[in-house]
Amino acid sequence: MTFAHTTVPHSDAKRPSFAEVTTMRSDSYTESRGDTEDYVSPFSGLSPFGEAVDQAAEQPTAAFDESPFESYSFTESPFGEHSYSEADEQSELATEFLEALHDEEFTEALEQLLDEGAARALADAQQWSMTPSESECRESLQEWIAPLISEWERAIDSFASGLENADLHGLAEQELDELLDSLETPAALGSEVFENFLGKIVRKVKSVIKQKVRQAIGFVKNPVKGVIGIAKSGLNTIKSGLQTIGKHLIGPILERLKKIGLSLLKGVVKKLLNPLTRILPAEIRPLVPILAKRLGIGEAADESADEADEGADEFGTAAAMAEAFDHELFAMFTAEETDEAGAEEFDEADSEEPEHNTVAELDDARARLAAQLSAYTGSEEPIAEIEQFVPAVLAIRPLLKLGLKVTGARAKLVNLIAQPLAKLIKGMVGPEAARTIGKIAGQDPSVMIARAVVGVGFTALGLETAGQEEDTIPGEALASAVEATVTRVLDELPEAAFTDPLQVSAAVQRAFAESAAAYLPDRLLRADLPERETSEEGGFWVMMPRSTRPRYRFRKYTRVFAMPIPRQVARAVRWNDGGTLETYLLDRGVDRWPVQAEIDLYETLPGTLLGHLTRDETLPAAEQPGADEFQPLTAEAAGLLLREPALGRRRTVGTGPGAYRPVPGQRYFRVRVAKMPGRKARRPRRLTTVRWDPATKRMAIVIKLSERRARGLQARLHRAAPAGQRDLPAVLSALREIFLPRLQYRIARRLLKATVVTDPAAAAKLAGELTAATSTGIATYLAQRGAQFAAAVADPADGVTLSVTFTGIQPDSAQIPAPEVVATPGLK
Repeated sequence: MTFAHTTVPHSDAKRPSFAEVTTMRSDSYTESRGDTEDYVSPFSGLSPFGEAVDQAAEQPTAAFDESPFESYSFTESPFGEHSYSEADEQSELATEFLEALHDEEFTEALEQLLDEGAARALADAQQWSMTPSESECRESLQEWIAPLISEWERAIDSFASGLENADLHGLAEQELDELLDSLETPAALGSEVFENFLGKIVRKVKSVIKQKVRQAIGFVKNPVKGVIGIAKSGLNTIKSGLQTIGKHLIGPILERLKKIGLSLLKGVVKKLLNPLTRILPAEIRPLVPILAKRLGIGEAADESADEADEGADEFGTAAAMAEAFDHELFAMFTAEETDEAGAEEFDEADSEEPEHNTVAELDDARARLAAQLSAYTGSEEPIAEIEQFVPAVLAIRPLLKLGLKVTGARAKLVNLIAQPLAKLIKGMVGPEAARTIGKIAGQDPSVMIARAVVGVGFTALGLETAGQEEDTIPGEALASAVEATVTRVLDELPEAAFTDPLQVSAAVQRAFAESAAAYLPDRLLRADLPERETSEEGGFWVMMPRSTRPRYRFRKYTRVFAMPIPRQVARAVRWNDGGTLETYLLDRGVDRWPVQAEIDLYETLPGTLLGHLTRDETLPAAEQPGADEFQPLTAEAAGLLLREPALGRRRTVGTGPGAYRPVPGQRYFRVRVAKMPGRKARRPRRLTTVRWDPATKRMAIVIKLSERRARGLQARLHRAAPAGQRDLPAVLSALREIFLPRLQYRIARRLLKATVVTDPAAAAKLAGELTAATSTGIATYLAQRGAQFAAAVADPADGVTLSVTFTGIQPDSAQIPAPEVVATPGLK
């Protein structure tokens, strides 16, 4: 494999303002080629405004107005004091229940499950000589997930049998925790992903059980309020007193939990088959309006399910599914028997309603357009071909967001996009293209494009290509440019501008210049084109895997960067787990700097999951990357690693796993270093997690250390300094580097979502005090209980988990509770 090195200075060319760009004539695309090239996009990724946004996101107040529970809006009822009091009580119940269930690590485990399933589905498709049918894909995925389903059912049955005759009344919370832990038997699934997911979903089950027991005990302490609360929750089966809670209360709840869990696992398969399907499963959709009406939302309840589904575009796929699962559990927690009957009836009707696979339809439309553009011989612009293609791009976007419910408005937008776009690509298709490009490059255009893609790109990637590939790749490159242009126009323009020919035309020209620079070979572009992504001749993006054509799942850059990475650069590149590229490489066994690395670049398509990227057929057969190895290629990362900032894309900063989804056009990089260990050491997916228990007002800051880091800290604790003392300051500094970044912001955000405090300034102040107390608590722990940390490191389990727990947090108290610090073996 051959690699090229590139060192490029930044361009200081002045770019026109947004106002200057938007005031250009909309009919300029009818002028000469030179006139078209005068358009310069303000969205190159190098603008200081983009950086300002990212920096602003780091501040504690950046996301205080966000909530993980957008589907429920708790407002004061206009129907008098009694009605408001009842709705307010339900609102508090919902907030407490959902906060008790909220678990970043569950979202993380669900994300891993989706990624593994995506890799499995794509691996199976690569083995077929022709595209497998949907039923064949479904059968393969069902076979893959069957062991997890069986283990889930066994786990619930174990809880049911153990709690059936248990006397739960009078048990302290710690005793109930111990009882539930004793009923949880370790799973032997042979899959770390399955076992991790099962452990996290069982933790939610235990949380629901504890809340039900707590509610039943409240029945005895306050009979009148208890009767009302239990009746509202549909707990009409309690007849034998608290001594039979396990049989009459917990048993039915566990049966419902089993069904909800099965629904989630079936939803995983459905999501893998149709990535853009609705997030909310059939069972929860009828209960959301019922629940919303109880909470006083009223008429808005009719649209709540659609809004929740649309919200999937704001969250990552895993985060949206986890939130929907929590809402489903709460709907079950508060559902009456009549509600459940209605839900079952609705489910039967909904199951007959087919879901359109918009991703597959886009795949087919893209392949059709590629063939049409490659074979186009018309004398006019290919307007009809593009008009036929644009609706497939529109279909993958939420119609509510686009506001294109009226057929006429939709058709007008399609025409406004297609006309200027067809004029822009006319010189790249058909016989006219042969004459035009032949004058510029001195060779036949179809051969030139194919050689640029196949000869330069595929040779660098180590792929063998047949004549058929040379026929399809040029058309695919043009189709990619068209698709990206449409997507950028929809992203850029406000809804009100969709019927304005001037604004649409200007947006199309700007977007096409950027798209052509990305998806067409550099040798077809003007040397002075500002939208070029590299300062010298680089690569371009090819759809992959080639073996599943036309069901492509991602793009790969045809150039692989061979670069030395100094330690200072590695330390500056942020990693998704909260650390840096430096910590990632150290955990992978790197011990010398600079490290020689190969950097692969990827770009997502509609429906891409990170697990799809692991099935890159250009990699050595023995190489099996994990989904967590692919990191967002931001402008900052591209500048530091590749010295080509324009290859990067600005990403939305999330505060939890799954909060960021790989939207179409998002870019990722993967660092490959030679002489990596054969067995990958287990690394935490997230270095720091904030857990909150609303019932006990308990907050836990959980810090996860890889085996390498834990042993490195232990060595410093045992190392004798000249004065005969342990190097505690270095250990504390190393731990602070892990947990301190953004901890205050994350704590404040969690406090606000849990309504512990409602004022952002007060939340930031309390979070700052908790952050400082976390550091102080760890320092005291290291000085007084270092032996306990040493014992956790010595355990055979990979890694160490350090927990800092504050119990009884009161926002109006002048004193923070003393933290309890404990180190446990493994990454729990």
